[in-house]
Amino acid sequence: MEKIFKSKGMTTVEKWGIFVILVFICATYLFVKEVSTFCGLIVAIPFIVSNYKRKYIVKENGDLWVKTLFGVAQRATGVNRILYNPSAKGWQWRTRQMVVRYQNGLKKGFFPITPADPEGLIAALKEKNPGLELQYTYK
Repeated sequence: MEKIFKSKGMTTVEKWGIFVILVFICATYLFVKEVSTFCGLIVAIPFIVSNYKRKYIVKENGDLWVKTLFGVAQRATGVNRILYNPSAKGWQWRTRQMVVRYQNGLKKGFFPITPADPEGLIAALKEKNPGLELQYTYK
């Protein structure tokens, strides 16, 4: 059975940033009065919000899938290492709290994730991948 974990969500600064963008879009529409400009700006909002409504799915075979509002964004098959920094604060918690490294044959890569329950996600991945290397960093 696959296990699903949610992302942390947005920081207060990011919420204010989206609010400022929405105010800018409304002001642009009021002054320009062109529908094409308004539609072009309004299309960007779902893409911004979809990055913060992510789900991390640990599959039966130990793969990690990252799912957004628009479908599966990333698939990590053959997860072999997790870099975890539980003391990350400020802007670091978004980009450097947890980095998943994977290798599937010749394809290898990494990407950062921000789950709401990082310990639970690590436990689920370790259960499926016994050879998973966990590297803690405290900075």
